[in-house]
Amino acid sequence: MNNKNDEFKPNVIEPIEGQMRYDELLIPQKEEEKVDKIEKVEGQMDIWSVQPQQKEVKVEEKKTKLALEKEGDNSNGSSGNGGNIYGGDGVLFKPLEEVLHDSMIPYTEHVVMDRALPRVEDGLKPVQRRILYSMLELGLSPDKPYRKSARIVGDCMGKYHPHGDSSVYDAMVRMSQNFILRAPLVDGHGNFGSIDGDSAAAMRYTEARMTPLAMELLRDLEKDTVRWGLNFDDTLKEPDVLPGRFPNLLVNGASGIAVGVATNIPPHNLGEVIDGVVAYIDNPKITLDKMMKIIKGPDFPTGGEVIFGDGLRSAYETGKGKIVLRAKVGIEQNGDKQSLVITELPYQVNKALLLQKIAELKEKNKDKLSVISEIRDESDRNGMRAVIRLKKEADAKKILGLLYQSTNLQVSYAINMVAIAGGKPKLMNLMDIISYYTAFQRDVVVRRTKYDLNVAKERAHIVEGLLIAIKNIDAVIKIIKTSANVSEAKTKLRAKFNLSEKQAQAILDMRLARLVNLEVNKLTEELAGLKAKIKEFEAILASQKLQLEVVKKEILDIKKRFNTPRRSVEAGSDEINLTKIEEIEETKDYLVALSAGKTIKKVNMKNYAKSQKTLSDSSTLFDIHTTLLGVKPTDTVLIFTDRGNCLKTTVDKIPECKWREKGTTLKQLDKSIDIMETPVAVLKVEGEGEILFFTEAGMVKRSEEKELVISKSFYQVVKLGEKDKLISVEHSIKGKTILILSKLGNCVNFEKSEIPVQGRVSGGVKGINLDDKDSVVFAGQNLTEDLFIIANNGFVKRLNAMQIPMSARYRKGVKYINFDKNGKFVSYVGTKEKVVVDQGLKFVVLEKKKFKISNDRLACGQEEIKKKFLGVYDLVD
Repeated sequence: MNNKNDEFKPNVIEPIEGQMRYDELLIPQKEEEKVDKIEKVEGQMDIWSVQPQQKEVKVEEKKTKLALEKEGDNSNGSSGNGGNIYGGDGVLFKPLEEVLHDSMIPYTEHVVMDRALPRVEDGLKPVQRRILYSMLELGLSPDKPYRKSARIVGDCMGKYHPHGDSSVYDAMVRMSQNFILRAPLVDGHGNFGSIDGDSAAAMRYTEARMTPLAMELLRDLEKDTVRWGLNFDDTLKEPDVLPGRFPNLLVNGASGIAVGVATNIPPHNLGEVIDGVVAYIDNPKITLDKMMKIIKGPDFPTGGEVIFGDGLRSAYETGKGKIVLRAKVGIEQNGDKQSLVITELPYQVNKALLLQKIAELKEKNKDKLSVISEIRDESDRNGMRAVIRLKKEADAKKILGLLYQSTNLQVSYAINMVAIAGGKPKLMNLMDIISYYTAFQRDVVVRRTKYDLNVAKERAHIVEGLLIAIKNIDAVIKIIKTSANVSEAKTKLRAKFNLSEKQAQAILDMRLARLVNLEVNKLTEELAGLKAKIKEFEAILASQKLQLEVVKKEILDIKKRFNTPRRSVEAGSDEINLTKIEEIEETKDYLVALSAGKTIKKVNMKNYAKSQKTLSDSSTLFDIHTTLLGVKPTDTVLIFTDRGNCLKTTVDKIPECKWREKGTTLKQLDKSIDIMETPVAVLKVEGEGEILFFTEAGMVKRSEEKELVISKSFYQVVKLGEKDKLISVEHSIKGKTILILSKLGNCVNFEKSEIPVQGRVSGGVKGINLDDKDSVVFAGQNLTEDLFIIANNGFVKRLNAMQIPMSARYRKGVKYINFDKNGKFVSYVGTKEKVVVDQGLKFVVLEKKKFKISNDRLACGQEEIKKKFLGVYDLVD
């Protein structure tokens, strides 16, 4: 490479209105100008304005005295040392402001200029630039085999970057990670880390080479397109910047913290940025608003959603602003349950740590986040997929809003566009960066064109000499044959044909094969081509407009070859409201109960657990609960009445009460219900299956649940006969038979398949053949082994239901109790372990397990209740 250290001096070209030459942009600011736009950490000094204070700092008298006593009055410790004082043992005492200026300021400048901040021209930090240049020297182009990372790191560190090997390797790893760089510059082979925070394998295991796009940063480097400098030990040359044929600073962004200066430039879409540069070339006075229609905002490698707000406009206008990054989360429906599915994350968010944080948040707020049932990472080679499964009562949007608020599913991104420009760190807006880059690319084109022009002229000069020699070949051969040596031949040729030193040497180096006609024609064509190129190059150098056209053409070619679709999208209009944990209601489990007093209660599980269940002398029918149903606030329940109607409602619409309180009547839930209508059963909507209905007249109905859940809130579900009433409703259980017992002691046990499936308004079919004065006291599925039977005269019997023989539907059945001995009729038949007998003045609780079962399948094992009773009720607690 020629003249790598020669400073480029551009031709005096009339600039296009509104644009500056790259050499003008590089002129440092005057001393009196303040760099007041640099990001400064609070409490730190401005490194560009600090000057040594010219005031004396007194040294402790004791140290001064010791120094003078030891060294004498004319020692090194007083005058002649710039105020420095040497103490005992050769310790140098120096004013602090001098130490800061002599040590801290150079160090600070080194960190800022040669470590932490990128150059505006190629968008690279020094270590990144040196890695790429080292890979170029090693020949690691995309079409060459991978080379061990340790070799690359060693070359870079030994030749150009005298720092730790881990820092060089870490920088190279980041340049290969497609979740860090929008357009990776290193093609890594092996384990180069993951978005879960996994470290890359040791450099002795991994291999690397450059990506095709990285070659565009280095293209034409050999053509003296940039300035060169010496390496750290002045033994090798390295480029100050790379040609950077695409705007890497905007495409891949940058982040770094120096001393008192920081930068955080977001990545952008390659195609959009190139279109922005082209628009600036076409119209240097383009407004920011028009530019933002072309460059729509940052485009992060991890995708996700972006909430731009006013922060993006501020960042592009002033260089500083704040935007909000949000994960891409979909809500999937799985039956009656929902799941939050994360497919894209905010930039630089660790997926494993994010899921761990969500799990910790759930653990810390168990009561409020118990609706999160599972957190799974289902990511694979096809892409990211993290699933948060929710229970069916969960409000998916509200939970998502909480996760946005409390975890890194949503983060703020502070934009601070600081880069090295004109030899100093500068806070730059979007138009500044594009302007600098365009001016730099024009300078690259000028320098390359000058290089190509010189090469073309030199070659044309040689070809012209060869053609002169071929035309006068006989004379040339004669001169050569008659010359005593090469030097004499060269001198004679130059004198004879007016040739230059190079032309004469080329003639002497020419092979005889070049004398054939074909070769002569090739040389003639080559010279014509060279002259055309020389004319083209000279035209480019004479016109700034042509220079910019070359930049435009070449950068559009890069877009055509390397552009990719945008990954980050602006957050849609269906905005999820942020939710604080305090705003999430505690997930409550409830019990819905029916009382013997014909009221409905909704009781919090916690209240139920703490409540007194034992009946006392002050207890009422409202304290006796015949049905308990566990529910969630969002569940839908069906409350069936004795008149064959159904009230459909959600649990949250039922008033909450305490266990010992009266509860709510049907009339209070729906004013259209008759005050005399009472509830007989409450079921939770399951979404599938069948429901069985039983009436006092022995009718049985079987219907699908979906036929019974309609849009109305109160409607008929069973058509009842005159004086008939509904006494029981159950969800159908597969494999169970139907058992019906009458008050006169008859029972039947038949298969459920004998009951046809009917619609909502039908009345069912007869299940048992009753006498005129008989009625059903128990009907349901045969779910238990024992039945608890109480006659109206106070006798009690425990009957094994498995002993009741099977029969067909609509039969009188068999006798299960003998009324000649035991009383007139049966008052109660139930399956609960406990029943309550209302004896008027008090309630008596009977436990089924205390009564024996007779060996005779229909025999009686009775115990007498001492007093008459008013009613018998199931007791569930």
